[in-house]
Amino acid sequence: MKTADKILLISLDLFNSQGERNITSVDIANELDISPGNLYYHYKGKDDIINALVDRYVAKINDIPQSSGNNEDFYKYLFYCLDTMYLFRFLFQNIAEISAQYPAINTKLHRLAKFQRQYLRKCLCEQQQDGTLIGKDADIDLLLDIISLTMFQSLNYYQMQGLSLSNPDIVYRTLMTIYFSLQPYYQENSQTAKIKSAIINKTLIRPDSA
Repeated sequence: MKTADKILLISLDLFNSQGERNITSVDIANELDISPGNLYYHYKGKDDIINALVDRYVAKINDIPQSSGNNEDFYKYLFYCLDTMYLFRFLFQNIAEISAQYPAINTKLHRLAKFQRQYLRKCLCEQQQDGTLIGKDADIDLLLDIISLTMFQSLNYYQMQGLSLSNPDIVYRTLMTIYFSLQPYYQENSQTAKIKSAIINKTLIRPDSA
């Protein structure tokens, strides 16, 4: 693995486990057993490292398959988004503070969130048209707000509750929250029952395909 990639990998692990505010460029260099000068050769500082990590986060989200928008594909897309957010969870443990401290990443995250919302709207509208989802167009906007708030604020909430953010079950717990928020708008049928069961039992995505 190239040194630049190792720097990002170790930085991500340190930011996730100890919090971005508690880690300096020197800490990262020490963890890698390299000189600060070697680190600065690849990245000009912590800001540069975080910007590179955000680029990787955006790339991973953009690589998530966007299928037909049927109910199962919709929840699989949400799972992969949440799983990627969990991988880069330091960004979302206090997203307002991170955005204020590193304004250069705001545009990237805002553009990505807008892109995600457009796709999720398309999925919900398709479910509305095929009769899976009941409700008016105004309900779609409300449901999109609920989904976005749950996705982007769940880590803050769990952290406030004293739960360990090192537990990947948080991904399914967040997905369950989204499902149960939308459940009153679903027509009960075998497909929705199957998806609900898969989310509750954490079998929507096989471990080897996550």
